[in-house]
Amino acid sequence: MAEDSGQPQEMQLNSGYIRDLSGQKQTQAEEAKQAAVEILKDALEKGMYGFPVSFHYTCSEPVDPYKFCCIPTQTFLRDLLETMQKVVFKEDEDPEESYTFAYVCPREDSSPTVYLCKAFWDAPDHLCIDSKPGTLIHEVSHLLGTEDVYYELMVVELYENYGTLLGRSCCVQGEDGAWHYREEVAQINANSLEHEFETVLNHNGEYRNGKHSCCGETKKHSVCRWRETAHYHLHERFNHHKVERKLCKKHPTEVRKYTKIKNRACRTS
Repeated sequence: MAEDSGQPQEMQLNSGYIRDLSGQKQTQAEEAKQAAVEILKDALEKGMYGFPVSFHYTCSEPVDPYKFCCIPTQTFLRDLLETMQKVVFKEDEDPEESYTFAYVCPREDSSPTVYLCKAFWDAPDHLCIDSKPGTLIHEVSHLLGTEDVYYELMVVELYENYGTLLGRSCCVQGEDGAWHYREEVAQINANSLEHEFETVLNHNGEYRNGKHSCCGETKKHSVCRWRETAHYHLHERFNHHKVERKLCKKHPTEVRKYTKIKNRACRTS
């Protein structure tokens, strides 16, 4: 992993490695942005959103669980789409960022800017793990206040038992060294949002002859209507106000540089 230079943010952003995009790279970046826009629009059209719910903890193994990475709200997806459409790009050619996909500096730039690095150009164009559109969804979500609490793929499992929603008691250790409940991490963690799109909502089948083989969807950049998304409707039957109150208290104010690293996802500096 490339180490942070230790320089102030202003010096990093004004370094001699920052370039405007042109030619093929500009085309690649705009195509990735358009793919992300189309994916977000499709998710909204298909109702792939809900609201996080609170649940009772148990030590028992989940029975026929709902499995997901996070539950984005309709409002958040709308805001993400609006911000994505306004994004502009720069390239960072710093050799120390050779394993970096992209990064953003929230509240540093006058316009929403994503800085693209070496690893981004070789990332897949379609929605899958560490893809170009997934990376942009991740990075742009930072501009809306998401954080990088936990790097690895984290799956939340909830299940119903006699009308009660249960989840296995299991915390994860964040990059800050503290232990966090999965239900809270899942809703503020940018990697969880990215993985929701790249592993839960993405198409399982190939796109050929103008459609996805898994569901017949003709839009190339889209989400799969046949994936299991019952978790988006749990709030209709179970309490979600507890989680809502917790999330409303989180208003990140610290200026950070959020960086997505190959095989690690992100770091902050």
